[in-house]
Amino acid sequence: MTEELYKTKAEVHNRGLEAIGKTLREINNNQPLTGAHKSGAGDAWETWFGKVKDSDSEPDMREAGVELKATPIKENKNGTLSAKERLVLNIINYMEVVKESFETSHFLHKNKAMELAFYRWKPDTKKDDFVITDVALYEMMKNPVDFAIIKQDWHIIDDYIKQGRAHELSERLTTYLSPCTKGKTAAESLRDQPFSKIRAKQRAYSLKGGYMTYLYRTYVLGGEPSPSIVTDPLELETKSLLDIILDKIRPFIGKKRADLARKFNVKDNTKSTNPEILKHMLGIKGAKEDDFGQEMTKANIKPKTVVVNKGKKELKEEFKILEYKFAEVIEETWEESELREFLQDTKFLIVVFEKDGDDFWLKGAKFWEMPEEDIETSAHMVWEDTIHKIKTGVEITWTPTKRTTNFINSSLENKLFSKLSASQTAYHENSPYSDKLPAKIKWINRPDDQIDLFSDYYMTRQAWWLNKIYIYNQIADLFDSE
Repeated sequence: MTEELYKTKAEVHNRGLEAIGKTLREINNNQPLTGAHKSGAGDAWETWFGKVKDSDSEPDMREAGVELKATPIKENKNGTLSAKERLVLNIINYMEVVKESFETSHFLHKNKAMELAFYRWKPDTKKDDFVITDVALYEMMKNPVDFAIIKQDWHIIDDYIKQGRAHELSERLTTYLSPCTKGKTAAESLRDQPFSKIRAKQRAYSLKGGYMTYLYRTYVLGGEPSPSIVTDPLELETKSLLDIILDKIRPFIGKKRADLARKFNVKDNTKSTNPEILKHMLGIKGAKEDDFGQEMTKANIKPKTVVVNKGKKELKEEFKILEYKFAEVIEETWEESELREFLQDTKFLIVVFEKDGDDFWLKGAKFWEMPEEDIETSAHMVWEDTIHKIKTGVEITWTPTKRTTNFINSSLENKLFSKLSASQTAYHENSPYSDKLPAKIKWINRPDDQIDLFSDYYMTRQAWWLNKIYIYNQIADLFDSE
């Protein structure tokens, strides 16, 4: 079998469809992938088309002009399906990209059409046995809004390189198309850049996990598209997506929440009041509870409405960011952990209400992402400590009124911490609020008659949170006039 058998997009896609229902091992000529490097699924997908692995700058299916990519899909706790990770594309050649325009770029030439294989990732299944459930021929230019944003992102990356700042590139700089790191270690991945003597980490273009999730749910599964924040693609010629979002919120700053709730016909003083008001400000009223517009999902922007009591320099509550499961988190390394990738990929839209007596006022909004230094120092340290305790046995102190763990507590110095995620506490097997630990709990002062309720292997589900003073410091400029 050779590449020449699939000379058109239709022929490539028809061959792709034949793989649905097959395992990665089956499409890899029944050769095992177990133990293979992270790109093993992609290699198997190329094998299915008779493609011999190379470092050619052309699309994998040269005559058809189609690149071949395989990407994992996971099932969430609520039964929905989402991308497990970003889709890594081609390496950014710092020395060459600055000679290109977007329209003539190697990036666009190689990736504007992709035959995507979606395979179901399962935590307790060998990679060989992952099954391809869907395939899609993705053509980047068919969605003009997405394409305009990807073009903006490409130019942001290009401008950094032209300014001799390739070493400052970050995934948080862009919206859909990000420059992710590529290489096992920093030392191995350092590359020359054209306008600086500082060597920069090797990076690759990638489509963010949120973008892949939205593409899968709508483009592949045929789900109903979410409302769009951008109603006129021409806006993107003069504004970024982030500017458009903030411009929609700006007219309401300084308004009383009760007045906004009345204006938007939203019930005041409930848990959902603030998020619902945000949806209306963005012009996406009527969307599902956790839907803040398709651009938010695609860009990995997490909207968070927070409350600050007047005169206090901290949030009213801690800042929850990501739930996790014990059985999954202990299988990760920090470099490939869900938490690290989440923090590197995610931008938060923090919308601030100030509480003054019984009234709430919209104070402002801003985008924020956790700095790389905080991720790789404080967050890394707390993650390592927490995983070690989960693996070796969490220490829990029992009292008649509460249970406390030996996890690192919330503090301004540590920033990140692990805390209860469930709405109720539970320490036994038959509860939707508990999760099973891999090692026996080290109970302190647990009475013998409480063993049925407080077992040796179950504790309340956990999530990663950020310290409320730390987050206030990121939005403090909204209060500078006080």
